[in-house]
Amino acid sequence: MLPRSCFKKMAVLWSLLVCVLPACSKGADREPVRPVAGPEALDRHCEQAVGKPRVERVSEHVWAALSFDLANTALIRTAAGDVVVDTSMSPAKARVVREALAAEIGSEPLAAIVYTHSHIDHIGGTSVWFTEGIPIWATEAFAAHFFKQYGLFRATESLRAQRQYGHHLPPETLPCCAIGPRMDIQAALENGMRLPTHTFSGRRRLEIGGLEIELVEAHGETHDQLFVWVPADRTLIAADNFYASFPNLYTIRGSSPRPVNDWIRSLDEMRRREPEHLLPMHTGPLHGKETIARALTNYRDAIQWVRDEVVRRGNRGEDVETMAASIRLPAHLAADPHLAEFYGQVDWSAKAIYDQFLGWFDGRPDQLYPPPAADTARREILLMGGPDKVLEEAGRALQGGDGRWAVHLLVKIQRSGLPAGEGEKFRQELARAYEQVAAGVANANGRAYLLESAIEQRQGKPFDPLTPKVSEEVAAGTPLETIFGILATRLRPEKAEEVHETVRFHFPDEGRSFVVTVRRGVAEIVEGEPLPGTPAPLAVFRSGAGTYRRIATGLLSPVAALASGEIKVEGDWLGFLKFMGRFERGI
Repeated sequence: MLPRSCFKKMAVLWSLLVCVLPACSKGADREPVRPVAGPEALDRHCEQAVGKPRVERVSEHVWAALSFDLANTALIRTAAGDVVVDTSMSPAKARVVREALAAEIGSEPLAAIVYTHSHIDHIGGTSVWFTEGIPIWATEAFAAHFFKQYGLFRATESLRAQRQYGHHLPPETLPCCAIGPRMDIQAALENGMRLPTHTFSGRRRLEIGGLEIELVEAHGETHDQLFVWVPADRTLIAADNFYASFPNLYTIRGSSPRPVNDWIRSLDEMRRREPEHLLPMHTGPLHGKETIARALTNYRDAIQWVRDEVVRRGNRGEDVETMAASIRLPAHLAADPHLAEFYGQVDWSAKAIYDQFLGWFDGRPDQLYPPPAADTARREILLMGGPDKVLEEAGRALQGGDGRWAVHLLVKIQRSGLPAGEGEKFRQELARAYEQVAAGVANANGRAYLLESAIEQRQGKPFDPLTPKVSEEVAAGTPLETIFGILATRLRPEKAEEVHETVRFHFPDEGRSFVVTVRRGVAEIVEGEPLPGTPAPLAVFRSGAGTYRRIATGLLSPVAALASGEIKVEGDWLGFLKFMGRFERGI
């Protein structure tokens, strides 16, 4: 039996050994959500572009499971077995897809899996399909992109994604996500993703069962995207570089702006093949050489139009808000049903493109040294006659159907810090204003974000971000540098203002060490030897790299690892606990 002192140490370690342990997700108590009627255009789009779950034959060898999940799954049948392209968001959805395909076309052995890119809605159901020895193909950029997008900003991106996809909204309020059916976020908390076993750059030709399948790296919505070309069928699986909506050149859930120049080049690579069948991984397939050529050409022209307008106007000195408010697609592109702004938006895209090429500063000198936002809001409210007067004006705006102006006024009061921006009555008024704006928004992402924000106002706090489970396979593949990079951002600077201390983390099985130095509110992390001026480590943490990955991703408790001897701390034990206590838990 372990001595009492050891159990005490384990209890302290459990509370303080933070690394990047995922935070627990909690369900918030709330009142039922009131449906808010939306534009008929979104309802029609959901019926026509998304439709009901179904299996369709795209061409001789290619089948598609459409609208069972946010992303489609493609199946390429060969004499040597099936090639599955994208695997749904979760094992629960993937099981339904696999059963539907089997019912329609029968079951054959699996020959390979292809990931078009690293977004979770395309890869989370792999465990349902995968067996040991089955190759999983992706681009070489896949792993780096996957861990980058689900690392530093996980908490805020998770919360914003819940808003964007309308996690708490009833179907009559948000009938679809514009490019697919409503996302089942709860099901997606179970993650069946497996890391690729085979990667490539540029192009890779596969021959499976006598059928040629070409994988082509094609950056666009992500930097690790590919498309799949089946020459015998003249069928192109487009991934997310084409779907029936204006493209999401920037997503409000949070990401770096998409590489528009690469996206245009990728669409041109698709056009070069003159496909006769086109399968997007969101929304339905297109058929006919001329129809597809026109759709792909218009799509790339729309992206270039917005990019070139930003460049032209930027060179004329136009500010970014004016650009966003006035850039429009030309009439022939705006009339294309594949370019309606149900998912991406032209104004969001214009802002993102400007930032991508020129950064946040748009040349206006008044933007360099503005007064503090809260102070500005307070002064403006007082100039308008005080918060009660502004509240009255916001109420009149709501009565008159001018929800955008009401939101503007109410948020100004909120930012001012004046008492009128507190309390139940104010929150209800702001919720009403968000709902009124949303009633006229056909973009599924913007509509959902507004309505979710209204719910949060009514309940008085944001929803807790949901945390997906990490599989053993993903934990084993998580780079140590990713884990320690996240740890650096989790330091509580107020607990380390006068601190200059170091701990070394050593992983003998991989021959790697990381030196973590807390220096006056900054966590410096260096692999290998410490930098000059680094104090001697107060403690050395030792474990296998796999053990640490499992602790960091929440699959193994530090208490169990300590009890089993899988982790050891040499040196100043209490100092180590205090050192780790300066970091937040959760990623």
